[in-house]
Amino acid sequence: MLIALSAFLFLSAQATELRLNEALQKATMNSPKIQRAQSQYRESLWKTKESYSGFLPTLSAQASYLFDKRYVFMDVNLGGAPLSIPQITPTTNLYLTAQWSLFDGFSSMNRYRSTESFEVSAKADQDWVTFQLEREVTLLFFKVVAAKELNDVAVQNLRALQDHLKNVRLLKKVGASTHYDVLRVEVQLSEAQTEFLNAADNVELSRARLSEALGEDENISGVSGGLPQLKTEWVRDLKSYEKAERKDLVALQKKSEGFQYQEDAAERYWVPRVSLFGQYQYYNNRNDRFDDYDNFRDAYNYGIMLTWNIFDGMTSIAKSKQSIEQRYQADRTLRQSELKAKRDLEFWQKKYLYYCAVYDSRLNDIIKSEESVRLAEEGLKAGARTNTDVLDAEAELYRAKAGAVNAKMGAIEAILNLELSTGKKLAQWE
Repeated sequence: MLIALSAFLFLSAQATELRLNEALQKATMNSPKIQRAQSQYRESLWKTKESYSGFLPTLSAQASYLFDKRYVFMDVNLGGAPLSIPQITPTTNLYLTAQWSLFDGFSSMNRYRSTESFEVSAKADQDWVTFQLEREVTLLFFKVVAAKELNDVAVQNLRALQDHLKNVRLLKKVGASTHYDVLRVEVQLSEAQTEFLNAADNVELSRARLSEALGEDENISGVSGGLPQLKTEWVRDLKSYEKAERKDLVALQKKSEGFQYQEDAAERYWVPRVSLFGQYQYYNNRNDRFDDYDNFRDAYNYGIMLTWNIFDGMTSIAKSKQSIEQRYQADRTLRQSELKAKRDLEFWQKKYLYYCAVYDSRLNDIIKSEESVRLAEEGLKAGARTNTDVLDAEAELYRAKAGAVNAKMGAIEAILNLELSTGKKLAQWE
């Protein structure tokens, strides 16, 4: 009955564990980073639509009703007899005004091109945030796996030392061991207990960081799978990165173009504007009622208008200079990112190959350490080896196992950072 219950609990725990592809799906749906990038892209779409206003006519309506008024009089001289005529103001007045810009020095066209470039930049930035988050989640996922494996190694080491402590105490009672041997095992056991606590804390911390990246309020129960196999051919022929693959650089390039068009639009402040206009007026100046439609009259006018901004208190000049500096800042940011991308590619490529070599070395160390443990145990049985020799061999074995996990994790981190440097997927996780 207990065995069946334990099996059921084990299978239930496995069913709730998270796989890598599931973690990536959760991050795509729930991550605040992606949601913010998506919102910024939607905002850029509306800014593009806002720029249509430079090409489309505008239509506005206005209504007014006067509660009280004093007429303005105009003096007229009729044959030597002065006469004051009141200029009657309508009590109720309705306006309908339309205006359509014909020419503004191509300022509207440049504003449209600017927002269009910013829209492409926002879309590239959204793609880059998604790509970046997938690398981050993958790294955090494998860190949880690595923390679990290191915790298993710490548990094995702790149990082995506990068994050794029992044996050495029994051997001391029969005179086959000394107090020095007992103290030595107790010191190693105390250190192993500390390492076990640290390994358990790392498991919880790794799970918490992965849950944060996934946008989860509660920590995930666990992850499924082990650390993947490493292949040097993933990066062996990698020479340089393609700028089109780096969506962050594409976003910066388009942002720089957007500021260029914005600068061109701001520089057109000195160009006269030509526009068509028209106004329709529906008013009542016969009485003070707003619902006496029989006494309402109408009037209209339309024509062409030339507007020239001669001086607006330095506002237009200041905006033009601001656009120039914004474009310069975007260009410098792009240049800095391009230089960093080249250095990062060389750095992480070397790091990956280094950790792959270290991992292969640690695998050989594990094989040799396992053989050393076997020989030490056989020698202990034959009386040619001591308990200290067995302890040292086992310590070397656990260090080699932990070293292999850390080396593989270093290689995984290097390949993921290399993918960020190139902007494309290099590793095929099995």
